[in-house]
Amino acid sequence: MRKLEIKSINESYEILIGKNILGSLEEEFSKYEKVLILTNKMIRKIYDEEIKRLLNNPKIYIYELDSGEEFKNLESAKDIIDYMLSLNFSRNSLILTLGGGTICDIGGFVASIFMRGIDFIQIPTSLLAQVDASIGGKVAVNHEKGKNLIGFFKNPRKVLIDINFLKSLPQGEFKSGMAEVIKHAILERSGEYFKFLKERFVEIINLEREDIIEMIYKSCEIKKSFVEADFYEKTGLRACLNLGHTYAHSLENIFDYKGISHGESVAKGITFEMYLSYELGYISKQKIDEISTIFQLYDIDSTPLHIEETVLLEKMEKDKKNSDDKIKFIVEENGVFKSLPVSREVILKVNAQIKSRYLKAVIDIGSNSCRLYIAEIEKKDGILKVIKPIYRGLEVSRLAQNINITGELSEESMKRTYEIIERFKQKAISMGVTEMVAFATSATREAKNGTIFVQTIKDEFDVEILIIPGEMEAKLSFNANNRLYSGKIVTVDIGGGSTEITYGDSSEIKFIKSFPIGVVKLKEMFFEDDNYTEENISSAKNYLRGFFKEISIFQEDNFKIIGVAGTVTTNVSVVKQMPTFVAKEVNKFILTKEMLEDNLRLYLSVDLEKRKKIVGLEPDRADLIISGTLILLIILEKLNKDELIVSTVDNLDGAMVLNI
Repeated sequence: MRKLEIKSINESYEILIGKNILGSLEEEFSKYEKVLILTNKMIRKIYDEEIKRLLNNPKIYIYELDSGEEFKNLESAKDIIDYMLSLNFSRNSLILTLGGGTICDIGGFVASIFMRGIDFIQIPTSLLAQVDASIGGKVAVNHEKGKNLIGFFKNPRKVLIDINFLKSLPQGEFKSGMAEVIKHAILERSGEYFKFLKERFVEIINLEREDIIEMIYKSCEIKKSFVEADFYEKTGLRACLNLGHTYAHSLENIFDYKGISHGESVAKGITFEMYLSYELGYISKQKIDEISTIFQLYDIDSTPLHIEETVLLEKMEKDKKNSDDKIKFIVEENGVFKSLPVSREVILKVNAQIKSRYLKAVIDIGSNSCRLYIAEIEKKDGILKVIKPIYRGLEVSRLAQNINITGELSEESMKRTYEIIERFKQKAISMGVTEMVAFATSATREAKNGTIFVQTIKDEFDVEILIIPGEMEAKLSFNANNRLYSGKIVTVDIGGGSTEITYGDSSEIKFIKSFPIGVVKLKEMFFEDDNYTEENISSAKNYLRGFFKEISIFQEDNFKIIGVAGTVTTNVSVVKQMPTFVAKEVNKFILTKEMLEDNLRLYLSVDLEKRKKIVGLEPDRADLIISGTLILLIILEKLNKDELIVSTVDNLDGAMVLNI
């Protein structure tokens, strides 16, 4: 076990680093009337046995915070305090933070304000918290306008760092912590720690005991040297620990603290700020390459993003480190790091030079709904690649409502769609998107006034939009899934006005067709006013059998069926009784014919209002799910298959990597 003493102006505390070192807690608890273990649902689940042992003590209580940085706010802090007051916690109480940086931060914040301050002990379970949040006495919560804007300086009574927690840490969380470790190595002037991380990276990745303890100890020691020299950040020395954080906090705020880890944000921020140093003439390009190399060694994405400049500056200007309306960064000059105000001209020049990575938004204007997809994109030699999905949104538009009768998009449905597009555009703008495109499908291409509808979107919303033919729509879904599944596949995309079916493999597409029948059309043709009689259902099935007759030609081949879009994903949600849709639980689920038939019986057993209350079935889809399920069952019948693989990847994903 390694020990490190952190000294501040008038107090000190110990950091203990090792393995199986939590035994000293019982002695600590004896000093207090009550103890609150603050953790989150995910940590509670992983370390349930350890927590149960602690809860054997009658003076110990537990509070579970929802997981995620977005819950590190004043509202959550108030809820924790309300809980403590309901149990008559006094000034002679202790808060034990068991979790990552969010738990450590908000637990320390509550300890600093509850009854003018009580003790807290930190047990950081993530690598990031062990090398960062556990040292320095900074406790804070976020404000909607920025990260850590509300907080105090308050030291914990003690920090216990047990490397056993790292064994159950997801790889992404470990890499997030390694970004802060690498930051410490960059700041350490001798270069010895940087060399250690390069030479021992295999042992560190494999969590070798001695190397991990040494790494954490050295990182804590480096941060300690900055903290002790400038505890209240008066001289500017401690500010050097914010290397990469001005840009990182901007990214996190842009993404609403979702879809990007703190560590990845810091890695991108370090690279961005090193480019600032280079632009100012302080360092060579070689220094940037050295730092990029060590991030690559630990498989950490450190490539910054080109962000729309107005959004980038707006987020950076709100960072708490700024003063006198100047944007401050940590830059390196002749081996020395310092906090320096950088002109907006230089910031935007560096941002403009970042061309290979950017955020792109794609809007799918379908017959029944509109969808928004925002992703981090890499462009090399004209080829687009999705690096990371960032945001997905869906709103029901019912654009194709009554189009079978009138042949036109109604004023009401177009108005609904315009409003959705405006909301989607504002969301994309707020996230710093630099490229936005839209595509319209069957309802728009079939409507007499479809061209007018598209031109209005171009003129009033300044969004580049295409009406894509059915075969292109089918190809987008096929290409997106063809990258994920080997061998022959059939993609089935059931939309509001059409159904796209594509058959092929990585070498060629052997069959592709957009069938002009979808969930909205089928309902309007056979089930007006929710009239699901046996006669109507039988007529609809026979009609569909004739419609999809030609796909029987390849039913004997060996292939997998990949089902995409709302009908298949909703049926999985119903099978799994999911109150809230979770994409990762739906993706790659095997949906059988038997499951679909069970679902269909369930849908038909109740009226529309009761159908809206079925767990897993979104109310907006309740009037169309029967039509969609019937189409899917007939397609399985024609392909002579009893199951399909459900994919959350579809034409929207295909359009993301298309140079439209």
